[in-house]
Amino acid sequence: MDMTQVKNLINILGKMKDLRRRGWVNRHIKNPESDADHSFSVALLTMLLAPKEIDLCKCLQMALVHDLPEVFCGDFVPNEIAPEEKQRLETEAMRQLVQQLNVPKMADLFAEFEAGQTPEARFVKAIDRVDNVLTAEYYRTTQGIDLVAEFIQNALPRVMRLDEKTQKSLLRILQDLSVAKSDKDIF
Repeated sequence: MDMTQVKNLINILGKMKDLRRRGWVNRHIKNPESDADHSFSVALLTMLLAPKEIDLCKCLQMALVHDLPEVFCGDFVPNEIAPEEKQRLETEAMRQLVQQLNVPKMADLFAEFEAGQTPEARFVKAIDRVDNVLTAEYYRTTQGIDLVAEFIQNALPRVMRLDEKTQKSLLRILQDLSVAKSDKDIF
């Protein structure tokens, strides 16, 4: 990396750390996680839960870049803008990232994640949603704001796209959280 790229990287990392996830902000969570916090959690969960049959290195790379475009286009909550517009804005933001950092592979990883067609992309997409459930549980226990059932419902369609063994593993985690808070009607 040359000095310009290093300066760009410093700016991008800082913005990732500063960008508070709007879904939590809109729900009045005190000190909500940043995009950097979330990306780290997704990467750690990926490392811990990835099935042996998929490419862990690629999954970790996807986990780290999946929300990176938000430093330039912002964090959108579901149904805020049309999916096509969100995709356009995020793709343009990824082009900007690639240009500023000179890492074309990031665009390929992001495109693969967004398409959700490979086992790795499907897994990281599911983990992205599972992390939201775990974060909701953390906020429930620390702040008394209960959004767990809502986030479980959002996670289930992504989890159900995985192979049976991985589904069972992730569903067990979600079900344990649901039972722990007496929402037995979710499953």
